[in-house]
Amino acid sequence: MFTDYILMMFSTEPRRAKAVFNVLRGRRTVSTLFAGLTYDCLSALDSWHGVPMEKFLASLQELLTAGDLATPMEGYVQLTTAGAAHKEQLQATLYQPVAFRAFQTIDVRRFTAISALALQVASQAVHHQNRYYPLTTDPGIQAIVKQWFRRQTVAHLGEQLHTELTTFLQSLPAPLPTVFVASISGFENPGQTDQQLATQLDKTPLEILVMRKDLACRWCLWLETQPQSCLATLLQPLVKSNPVTPSAWQTYQTVQQGLTVEQVAIQRRLKLSTVREHLLEVAILVPTFPYTQVLTPARVQTLTEIFADQPVVANWRFEQVQTVAPEMDFFWFRLFQIMRCQTNAA
Repeated sequence: MFTDYILMMFSTEPRRAKAVFNVLRGRRTVSTLFAGLTYDCLSALDSWHGVPMEKFLASLQELLTAGDLATPMEGYVQLTTAGAAHKEQLQATLYQPVAFRAFQTIDVRRFTAISALALQVASQAVHHQNRYYPLTTDPGIQAIVKQWFRRQTVAHLGEQLHTELTTFLQSLPAPLPTVFVASISGFENPGQTDQQLATQLDKTPLEILVMRKDLACRWCLWLETQPQSCLATLLQPLVKSNPVTPSAWQTYQTVQQGLTVEQVAIQRRLKLSTVREHLLEVAILVPTFPYTQVLTPARVQTLTEIFADQPVVANWRFEQVQTVAPEMDFFWFRLFQIMRCQTNAA
């Protein structure tokens, strides 16, 4: 059930429900990314793209009614004792995706559609069939696959794909190979629905859906390591070198030249607030962010002293900084928070 996966997103510490929803939807504001970092759920960023708010809220209400969640304050939700026990049980029995991080750097959904059509076309061609209904009527995807297919040698394509798919499937734990193969549509093989697989594997249809999504991510990440694969050329245009937005990455590269935040704003002709937002985004998504180049030792010392006896970074408040160092900007406080989160995670 979708509700089970929503329960997994919460802990005994209060979390902003809207922030969790925005992480799942893939909203990339700094506040959402920071929430994902402090809640340790950034790996789920954009994993439920398109899920309606109504469905999310309905799941929350179901969990609240069941006594698994409580609302300690408006807008915040946390696990009850019963909810924590239920979550522990689900962690042992419910399928846990491991590759959703791929959504941050790869257009997984588009590649899933492209590769599905490519495999269908290849399968039909190997069996000398040219009359069939394509999986998608999207003209853009059809054009990409058509160009790809023209570059292939049909006589060897079937064997090459079989070898590559077998190698990938051998890297997967059960029952993922079964789910992956059932997701392929080809010659005299229409594939299986989530419901059919759920019945066969004694799972819920939603759990099968999560497996398929995780498999799509695993498939993309595996192909990234196989540049000689005949499908690699279809994936490459959909891969980013890092999870950061292009403008934020350009700002980050300018900072690496040794410029101050103010100098970067002038050089890039951006508002100072925009440059700061860019740097916070990079700091959250790139663990190797050079904090010492941006945060002065004096600021680090001041902030370290203020929060010396508060180990839970998410509970820090800027008001505490203003009491001790009223001249300090919120940006430095947030950047220090992110640094501490990354340090703790490491």
